[in-house]
Amino acid sequence: MSFEAINVPELPAPGQFSHVVKKGNFVFISGQTAGEDAAQGNLDPMTQADSCFGYLKRAIEAAGGTMDDIVKVNIYLTDGSQFPAIKELRPRYFNKPYPAATTILVNSMVQRALIMEIEAIAILDD
Repeated sequence: MSFEAINVPELPAPGQFSHVVKKGNFVFISGQTAGEDAAQGNLDPMTQADSCFGYLKRAIEAAGGTMDDIVKVNIYLTDGSQFPAIKELRPRYFNKPYPAATTILVNSMVQRALIMEIEAIAILDD
């Protein structure tokens, strides 16, 4: 069984990847960054985190789901001081019980102006 690739017009154009891959009830969302905000020089963690979560929301909705369908989130930060923005915004985008989450500190992102990236896995109802 092959998978369905979904590219979301409202998200930054993908390169050699799909924004979303859907196979059966499983949805895999590529890492979302604050591409446009970062390109304009906005390095504020709150702004970038809000963009990442907003893009994640658009991606899951394009796959026919909601943020409540997300069961796992991986967050990549270039500095631990960015984590309070994630912590503050998470309840605005997710309801309890929150999805499983991993936060990882990395040296840098592909584009220097990016300071974080968020990817997710969701399971849709039948």
